[in-house]
Amino acid sequence: MRKLRTLLFLLLLSTWPAFARDGVNGIYVATAYSDHGVTASGEYTHRHIVAADPNVLPLGTRIKIKNAGRYSGEYVVADTGAKIVGRRLDIYIPSEAAAIKFGVHHVNVKIISMGAGTQASTKEADRAVKADVAKDVRNQADEGAATAEDIGTKKSAEQPKHVGTADTEPSIDTAANREDSTRH
Repeated sequence: MRKLRTLLFLLLLSTWPAFARDGVNGIYVATAYSDHGVTASGEYTHRHIVAADPNVLPLGTRIKIKNAGRYSGEYVVADTGAKIVGRRLDIYIPSEAAAIKFGVHHVNVKIISMGAGTQASTKEADRAVKADVAKDVRNQADEGAATAEDIGTKKSAEQPKHVGTADTEPSIDTAANREDSTRH
């Protein structure tokens, strides 16, 4: 009987991280912010960063957000905020207009990995998120780490730029032309 209790205890102990993770998975209230600067973790703000209550999601936690529209994807908890208490997230969006337009969403959060609440764990998680996003952007993967915003930005960057129309000659940038324009 004692061996059975010990075995059950060891089994429970070995699965504890999964139980802890499941306790914080689920529905969160998400808003957005656009303040540029240094986060609570020491990282500079950039896409794929969220602010969260460190008592719920410690700094360095990697999460997958769904139901956030164009901003659904993978994020790292790198910031905190006085108004971010409990199951709330504040998603960093560089554009103030886009952050305001985001409004309030009830999003589904799945923990990828729990952070240690340190700057080092945040840097490590941030590198992992950036690598996952870059891979998805290259593959134009839907429902991955990259957001629709990331995919859209890449597509617009790849669109050919029109140099001229049939009525105008395209400008040729040569040393001679630059010299002529500086003389006049």
